[in-house]
Amino acid sequence: MSLALTGLGVTSGIAIGQVHRLTPGELSIPEYHLGDDAVGSELDRLHKAFGRGEKFLADLLARMSKEITETARDLLEAHRLILRDPMLIEGTAERIRSKRINAEWALVQQADQLQAEFRRMGDEYLALRREDLEQAVGLVRRELAEQPALFVSTQIPHRLEATIVVAAELGPAEMTVLAQRKVAGLVTEHGGPWSHAAILARSLEIPMLVGVHHALDLLDEGEAVILDGHYGAVLAGADESLFAHYREKREASQRRRIELRRYLGRPSVTRDGQAFSLLGNADLLPDFERCREVGVKAIGLMRTEYLYLDDALPDEDTQYRAYRAAVEAMQGRPITIRTLDAGGDKLPAILGFTKGPNPALGLRGLRLSLSLGELFVQQIRAILRASVHGPVEILLPMLTRRDEIRQARNIIDRCREELRAEGMAVDPELPIGGMIETPAAAIDVDHLAGELDFLSIGTNDLIQYVLAIDRSDELVNYLYDPTHPAVLFLLQRIQQAGARHGCPVTVCGELAGDERTARLLLGLGLTRLSMPPAALPAIKKSLLEASAADCQQIVREWLDSSQNSAEQGLLERLSPE
Repeated sequence: MSLALTGLGVTSGIAIGQVHRLTPGELSIPEYHLGDDAVGSELDRLHKAFGRGEKFLADLLARMSKEITETARDLLEAHRLILRDPMLIEGTAERIRSKRINAEWALVQQADQLQAEFRRMGDEYLALRREDLEQAVGLVRRELAEQPALFVSTQIPHRLEATIVVAAELGPAEMTVLAQRKVAGLVTEHGGPWSHAAILARSLEIPMLVGVHHALDLLDEGEAVILDGHYGAVLAGADESLFAHYREKREASQRRRIELRRYLGRPSVTRDGQAFSLLGNADLLPDFERCREVGVKAIGLMRTEYLYLDDALPDEDTQYRAYRAAVEAMQGRPITIRTLDAGGDKLPAILGFTKGPNPALGLRGLRLSLSLGELFVQQIRAILRASVHGPVEILLPMLTRRDEIRQARNIIDRCREELRAEGMAVDPELPIGGMIETPAAAIDVDHLAGELDFLSIGTNDLIQYVLAIDRSDELVNYLYDPTHPAVLFLLQRIQQAGARHGCPVTVCGELAGDERTARLLLGLGLTRLSMPPAALPAIKKSLLEASAADCQQIVREWLDSSQNSAEQGLLERLSPE
């Protein structure tokens, strides 16, 4: 009987192989109280478990130092740091001492307290540190249960070239072993596009699906399956003709990947001579690594929200180190750093008082930064300090008014002078740009452009605000239409305002990373596109083979038509033949 399971494809590609189920099971958490004479030995047991967990990670790093990516190394090192964190270790030890409870119970209580704020954050990207903590604590729990690294050392076969591994979830340690053993594909019941497993799968180009519910219950050990990363599906019980079809698709996909990489070194010019620029979106250090690999000339968008995840806000030095690391990772290529773009349910608890009844229309983005002046000052000082290590630009999010830009510029100027007075060097000409992602900013873009050095279009929010729909809402997401005349009118208006004011315009939303909508942007005269590094090879090929004049004519005719609608197939007309 055939069976199709669906999930989210975090890496495209096709894998064919036999299922291997990783089912380590849940460790039970014993809960008991200690006598006074047992506290010392329990503390010793706790510290030894942390030490063994850290040693396991160190040994894994040493054993596979030449075989793992920088991405995997960074994540494993992050787990080692957590296992040295006094807040986790000493917080757990204090619970043992004060409550007279066993180490497992105390560890879970302390971890739950540290994770409490992350559980209230719905954004998967902002939950990265929660995932770090969960996985590091899981490692210590295995040590306390005297099941050290059982999952990694005994359940993963040595050769996996024709194997699809199915698991509830995977951590960096497991992913490292799976990659080293050449796994064909991965399926997990939990996780999202920003989970560590997903980040590693993308960096290693392993086809992977996440969020495949009940996969362990429904897929049998050893059965042959097909994993389609593009469509987010696992196919079991297929006949031989379907397997043959997918083997052919897999070979074609591999050939296409090799072919696309050949385009990376070519000049960025359409076939009729229009130059274009492809930039990278990056947040964590692994993203910058990937951007270097595909040869981006600049980072068009570095988000900073991940720095604001802890109960305490990051201080200036913490931010400075993060920005400096990013600048140095790009080795002289410019980086556009967006100031904090958080609000509503993406706020740490310490800023919870700013949450209003409608987060999407409340105190968020630059509004939030300006209302909490010291928060903005610390971030600006950190960015200015990092600017001495390489070219940096500041991007202000969620603009609606000119006076917001002027207030921000005044703060930036004041921070620059203060740093100079303190004897610190900063870039005196650091460009300041603005995100055009609200209808107000798009309509008033001529006035805003006069206050800014560059513009960035956040198409994700702009389209949702213009069309008054949330594309994550299944009841209305069918209305999400990037070819809606109102959307195209505003995109064209922004491009023209930028040209009038000599203000470069970059598109950094998802439209920039889609082959068809990239040509739509080209047809609107938008030639600076910033995207995830994985999307860049295909976008470059699409634009190299496009005629800018033809794309502009197709868009112009469509806008002039009184019958334009999504059904007329604008994107299909722009697609490569």
